[in-house]
Amino acid sequence: MPTPWRLHVLGPPALIRPDGTLLACDRRTAGLMTYLAVEGPTHRHAIARMLWPGIPDTMARNNLIQALRRLEKHTRSVLITRAPLLALAPDVAVDLKELLDGTVTAVSGTGGLEGLELDDAPDFTEWLMATRARLGQVRERDAQRAVDEAVARGDVAGALVLARHLLDLDPLSELGHRVLMRLHTLDGDRPSALRVYRRYKTRLARELGAEPHPDIVQLARDIDAGRLPRAPEQPRIPMAVLRPPHLIGREDAWARMEEAWAAGKTIYLAGAPGVGKTRLAQDFARSKGPALYLQGRPGEQDVPFSGAVRNARARLAAAPHVQLPEWVRDELARVLPEFRQGETPEPLLDEQERLQFFQAHLEMVRLTSGGYVATITDDIQYYDQATMDLGVFFLSQGATLGGHGDVPRHLIVYRRDEFPPESQRTVERHVNSGSAVRIDVEPLPEAAVTDLLSSLAVPDAPQVSGLITHSTGGNVQYVLEAVKHLYETGSFTLDGPRDLPASMATIIHQRLQRLSPTAVQVARAAAVLRTDISIERVAELLNASLLTTAAAWEELEVAQVLTGERFSHDLVQENVLMTTPAPVRQILHRSAARLLALHAAPPAVIASHWHAAGEPAHAAEWFARAAQAARATLRVQEAADLYRAAAQAHQDAGDEVQASALLQLARDAAGQRPAP
Repeated sequence: MPTPWRLHVLGPPALIRPDGTLLACDRRTAGLMTYLAVEGPTHRHAIARMLWPGIPDTMARNNLIQALRRLEKHTRSVLITRAPLLALAPDVAVDLKELLDGTVTAVSGTGGLEGLELDDAPDFTEWLMATRARLGQVRERDAQRAVDEAVARGDVAGALVLARHLLDLDPLSELGHRVLMRLHTLDGDRPSALRVYRRYKTRLARELGAEPHPDIVQLARDIDAGRLPRAPEQPRIPMAVLRPPHLIGREDAWARMEEAWAAGKTIYLAGAPGVGKTRLAQDFARSKGPALYLQGRPGEQDVPFSGAVRNARARLAAAPHVQLPEWVRDELARVLPEFRQGETPEPLLDEQERLQFFQAHLEMVRLTSGGYVATITDDIQYYDQATMDLGVFFLSQGATLGGHGDVPRHLIVYRRDEFPPESQRTVERHVNSGSAVRIDVEPLPEAAVTDLLSSLAVPDAPQVSGLITHSTGGNVQYVLEAVKHLYETGSFTLDGPRDLPASMATIIHQRLQRLSPTAVQVARAAAVLRTDISIERVAELLNASLLTTAAAWEELEVAQVLTGERFSHDLVQENVLMTTPAPVRQILHRSAARLLALHAAPPAVIASHWHAAGEPAHAAEWFARAAQAARATLRVQEAADLYRAAAQAHQDAGDEVQASALLQLARDAAGQRPAP
């Protein structure tokens, strides 16, 4: 089935092509399409009179014809068919229609359709008001259903969030107040339940001069007398498991870090994923003073300077008082669109221009380094090669960063087995020069695992530590996942290997299975997005309401799958993605590609989503765009690689002509002088 056009009207009107391109859509056209979506095929003269009242019928019909022609010219598609009645084309989806039909559910938002208002069309305005009333009823129904589902799975906290939205929809809703009162009672909070009743009674008297219905009065009396039941306690994982209170088993590594710090050396921490490198770096830096934390993100390795862009934004956000010189802003504008004034900067043409571009980054780093004793750069195995080259330049110019000898020290963290060979050689050269040290962070021995379990209040820690150490290999993150499993299952007596699942992937998968279906969907969508995860973006990806997504997010935080707007650990994210069924992954990748195109994400990121979605033609287009962007910053090797990826995608799509042309572009790019 072909991907449909989409019209979004539950917010500013937006018309979206099947490839994700956003088109402008004026109010009257959006109103016409929305009316046809909701009401179905309609006579042309009725539409013309409704949208262009107060003028002769012939002029109104002519205005309608012109509007239809403009829409067809603008979209190069027939989105409204004309005979025998006006009707929306079958391949056009409208978010309002989907919600009214129950195809999708939404419990967020109290407004909607504001972008369709026409002051000169009273009949259309009357229809719009009636449709808004229907929308409110549907939202109230969906909110109540979501509350019931949350209560059924024991998520009273999530149900409370959802119930408050019932009152956003109608502040005088008796139903909303009764639901909220019952939920507070289930949560064991009788005072809050009674406060809800008193506020309702006061508002009802003030605004309507009325008294509460006897049923809600009796409900308040029952709550006050303690006659309503509380919800059973749900097992909760202690927050200490997310971040253990003490750093354990790292005395030798800490001593080596102290020696390196005293000698003014850069410190590299290498090890397997989940072994505890980040915690060690953060605790050590904190012992010295304020530190700036920067982090690489998965999925950006093929986007030149993506790591540099993320780091620059983090630095500038942490130092809002810093005023960058104009020349620095002009150079950074090559990769930071927010600094552009007008047109896109010209591409870098030679080594001198490249050097000035690097020096602008260096000056920005120098100006934003004040007040920090250290900079932690984590997960650099995810850095693109351009950012790695920039980092090497920074380290070679370290003496200029502080101005008066107060250069922040560098702690650099990476996964040992996932580090590219060239980057590994760079680290070795740095260490061999005598200005850096590399410390390998190893798994914990059984004695340290016992101490860790004891610090987390795990019952009978000495008795279970042997099996947990054997099952996890002493990997700190795996140990913590095993402890979460014990808390969730409520069983801390381990008699043999059968008591723990065979792998950490199995443990994480089992934890997801204990969550609501909505929470699982949210976790999968976040895992597919990989970078720049947020509640709003995940809600957009799933075409779900913000409130429903927020409630699922809270459930995932309680289960320690997410923390804030990221996964509790990269290993959790990787396992969620790995256990997502392939067809679901493809659908999510396809939606992510369209969504990120709307948000002007880097072309290489969009291309990777189209590739993972099994859409080689779309992937080829975005790989080619990514190659052009790479050439603009003199990243000729990356450009050649991306042109080759585009050529391969065209071959996969059966377009040998385009593939051949792109291979030639790859050869041309590779023939240029490679970026140092």
